[in-house]
Amino acid sequence: MANPKLPPILINKAGSVYYVYTYKNVWDRELKRSKRGESKKIGTILGGQKDGKIRFDEAFLQEHPEFRNYQVERKGKDYVFTQISEEGITLEQARNIKKLYAGATWALDQIVADSPVGEFLKECFPRNKDYKKILSLAYFLILNQNNSVSFYESFAETTRLPYPRPLSPSAVTRLFQRIELRDVRRYFLLMRSYLQEDEDNKIILALDSTSISSYSTRLTHIEYGKNKDDDALPQLNVLFLVDQKSGLPIFYRFYDGNVPDVSTIRHTIADQALLNMKSVVLVADKGYNSVKNINDCLINKVEFIFNVRLGTKGCLARELIDEHRKEFADLNSGDPYIRKNIATAKVNWKYDPRPVEGKPASNSATAELYYHMFYDPVIYQEAANKLTESLLTIKKKLLENEALTEQEEELKEKFFRNDKEKGLIIVNRRVDDYLKYKGFRVLVSDSEKDPVKAWTAYADRWRVEDAFATLKDRLGCNRIRCSDNKALQGKTFVQFIATGLSLMVRSRIRCYMKENKKAGKLNLVYESDAKILQVLNNVMQTRFNHGYYFDEVAGKKIKYFEALGVGVLGAGPETPEDVQEELMSKLKASDYVDYEDELAVKFQEAILTLPEKQRIVFNLRYYDELEYEDIARVLDSKVETLKVNYHYAKDKIKEYILNR
Repeated sequence: MANPKLPPILINKAGSVYYVYTYKNVWDRELKRSKRGESKKIGTILGGQKDGKIRFDEAFLQEHPEFRNYQVERKGKDYVFTQISEEGITLEQARNIKKLYAGATWALDQIVADSPVGEFLKECFPRNKDYKKILSLAYFLILNQNNSVSFYESFAETTRLPYPRPLSPSAVTRLFQRIELRDVRRYFLLMRSYLQEDEDNKIILALDSTSISSYSTRLTHIEYGKNKDDDALPQLNVLFLVDQKSGLPIFYRFYDGNVPDVSTIRHTIADQALLNMKSVVLVADKGYNSVKNINDCLINKVEFIFNVRLGTKGCLARELIDEHRKEFADLNSGDPYIRKNIATAKVNWKYDPRPVEGKPASNSATAELYYHMFYDPVIYQEAANKLTESLLTIKKKLLENEALTEQEEELKEKFFRNDKEKGLIIVNRRVDDYLKYKGFRVLVSDSEKDPVKAWTAYADRWRVEDAFATLKDRLGCNRIRCSDNKALQGKTFVQFIATGLSLMVRSRIRCYMKENKKAGKLNLVYESDAKILQVLNNVMQTRFNHGYYFDEVAGKKIKYFEALGVGVLGAGPETPEDVQEELMSKLKASDYVDYEDELAVKFQEAILTLPEKQRIVFNLRYYDELEYEDIARVLDSKVETLKVNYHYAKDKIKEYILNR
């Protein structure tokens, strides 16, 4: 498209302003030549210099509407035309305007700000703003539900993140490689300082591990072992410690895939010594209960609550249950709060305080252990009903000559026998033996004398199971997708951070549901944390040269922000630090500010003190040199309101410069 033709142009200065005039040549009969006739003002050169962008007067634009679609800039004797988009801004400005998915990451930012996570990351990973990159990658895992970093770059192009620039896959790998074990351990120490003790001055930590499969054969810890997801691949085992009071994961370590759970307690105790974890009570499931682990905890003065296996004939737990069966039959042994029948046995436990491998244990030390036994008749009855139903189904099939399933064949071998007179019959004694310990759970502790407190601590260990479910199912991290040992440490740490943030989101939603269950507020029973964040992520942020604004938030989205406890986002900057950092970096890059010039620096400081709306209007008007009508279209506001905002902004900047 050809540029419109300018009429004859004349530039005149009045005071500090350059005005643009047009004129018509007239014929001078006396001189017999043409001369310049009356001139007419048609516009103003912006910026106070002879060269610059021309703002045409409305009267001129009405006569020459073709100029409404162009921005004209005077450069020496030349005039440069730039086409304007439908939104009323130049194509160059349009290229600098970016729409980003923003609602979910804004909410995550507020949650991080309410926790120590962001502060501790900044302290441990300040180099190259790695703490912001770590958070951005964690957000990616939470929102993208795919731990393949090859997708991160395109995600970062369209999403508002703590670190605003996209990272290529190779840049992400380099970041992972920079995350060193000493910095990770420092982060663990800081998290330890954040933990709060309970009413008994204890810190209750849930301990558990999971297996994560890998196709790589180059990773050091990858081995075939007992895969908890029945995955026929080599694996890496990851152990988590989760603070049961806050629900936050505070520690992890990975170890060889062929190492069983029961063998990891000793290493965990060593890690606890490294992390200075005093007054800690470890809560773990059946896989960690063993004589060796109990002895290691006693030797190292680490308190514990372990779930005890009941499957072995002649084990101590079964003997104790049998000794206390009369108590369980007494309804007065039932606790009204946990709805279980309870009995506790105190056992003198002998162990070797200084074990030497290859030598017999001296068992010269003793400790009192508390075996808390719990019986739930409902669970027992459910198991009895299920078994009875299965056995009767088998009996019916046999009478009708129907084929049995593989599982039914196993039950037949276990509970039936051939009787000479009656044929195939159910052996009641075998059924009784099978059901004898159903409904029972036994917890052993060296320190917790109260069975209800022990039960509560064990029941709360669902938090570590929730962490693993979040890591593997919610974040899609059931595959390692990493072939570099050095990068594995960093990638695992980022997944650890993402898991913690996801758990904080889930915890806030649970609290909201609990507090508002009877208040008639938004019911989130069927709304997962993933769905809530997905809906909020559709709230867009529009960024331009010197500011941004968010889309209007309405309807259910407002309730979702409330459910997360972060309020509704606004049009202003997230934090003064972020705004100052971003604005100053842009000004430096554009050579707008001489940082040796004190007045110029004061001017920028003054802009940062403005209220959000005034700051945006001032920047669009002063730096981008947009007309009020154009700003009104961008911000969906009235021209009169924008003029008032700009007026107040100028006054506040002047007052700041004069009084500081």
